[in-house]
Amino acid sequence: MFEKGKRERRQSEDDKVFNRMLLWLAGAVVVELLLLLLQKAYVDIIFDAMVAKALQSFFHVFSIAGAVAVAGCAVWAVVSRRGGKPATLPVVIAAVAAGLWVVSLLSYFMYAEGIRILMMLPAAAAVLIIIFFLYQRPFFFNAILTGGGLLALWLYRQYYMTHPRLTTACIIGGVVVLALAAVVALQLRKTDGRLGSIRVVPVESNYLMTFLTCAVTAVAMVLGLILGINMSQYLMYVLVGWMFVQAVFFTVKMM
Repeated sequence: MFEKGKRERRQSEDDKVFNRMLLWLAGAVVVELLLLLLQKAYVDIIFDAMVAKALQSFFHVFSIAGAVAVAGCAVWAVVSRRGGKPATLPVVIAAVAAGLWVVSLLSYFMYAEGIRILMMLPAAAAVLIIIFFLYQRPFFFNAILTGGGLLALWLYRQYYMTHPRLTTACIIGGVVVLALAAVVALQLRKTDGRLGSIRVVPVESNYLMTFLTCAVTAVAMVLGLILGINMSQYLMYVLVGWMFVQAVFFTVKMM
């Protein structure tokens, strides 16, 4: 009887996790549909031309204002946490502002190509959502880092000839983010997976894979920048292979 009740509780928890995953996947589908609508209004101009002009003006302004908004919300969240107040609202606003900022940057500076890039992101987000709910949290963070490296190399290979400064900035910025991620992972190892009072990863997390992910991804990105766009494709294969290695590693750990 006790075992039956335990199985039922576990089944109930699994159902809740599965339902949350479906809701997040549905959200990714909604975002994809909104981006499709944006393409029709901004690039194909199926509505009035004034709509496309208004969107362009918004993207121009928010490509700068978005960064300010994200930074302001980050400060707001830190102040709220230190004051003992919940930081949910500033974090949510920061996430929305960051998303709109990315949309504004790509839509304004790269136009149709930027929209095409944006429409790839919900599919990538869906993969990350599945990893988040089915695997251990370290794999989720590692997948974000590896996926970011893949995206940077892909952008570099596809658009360096037309947007050399933007794509080079993506590579350099990605390496900086990876260095910061390694520092955060080192701090988490010292504090058993916590940042302050926040539990980020489980106590028994494997940090070696995170350090290796930062190193492998950073080396691939730097080599892409040094060796040129022709080698970037092969370096992307390296990162895909590394993602597969991680998937096998964390799947074995779950058994």
